[in-house]
Amino acid sequence: MTVTVHWLRPVLALGMTLAIGGTALADAPVPFHRDARELAPVALIGLWKADLAASSFKTSAPKAAMRSFAFTEGGRVLVTFTTLDARGMLSSGHWAAQVDGTPTVEYHSSAGSIPFNVVTLRKIDETTLDLTVTRNGKLDIEGTYKLSPDGQTLTYSYSGNVLVYHHWNMVD
Repeated sequence: MTVTVHWLRPVLALGMTLAIGGTALADAPVPFHRDARELAPVALIGLWKADLAASSFKTSAPKAAMRSFAFTEGGRVLVTFTTLDARGMLSSGHWAAQVDGTPTVEYHSSAGSIPFNVVTLRKIDETTLDLTVTRNGKLDIEGTYKLSPDGQTLTYSYSGNVLVYHHWNMVD
């Protein structure tokens, strides 16, 4: 009999033995289902505010920028962003992706309810995620999210821009 128990993986990963009905499950096959809740760096989750003084820009620097990262019910990373550009124009958008490179749709305030980009997010290591954004079938952005070792700084590099974000508690 095969039992699919998604909560069993953490128990087995800790080297614990679980017995059901007198049968040890330490060697039981664990169903192969990996999602962003298992793979994404935990320190990524939260609200991030751009440190514009520590950032560098190929073009005009924005007046403000923030990003948030959360998990969705379906096991993806939900990314929401808002930017106040140098001219004072506000833009925002969101997308939810697995961290395995599976394409997903991005929505942007400039496009309303029409999908704006196709985004892929891929985990490189415990602190690095690669981002690819295509628009109308053409590569638009290749970027990287890199967490600092202490998990308090997130560097987002793309198209010659380097945005440095810090965890934000919305107080400052």
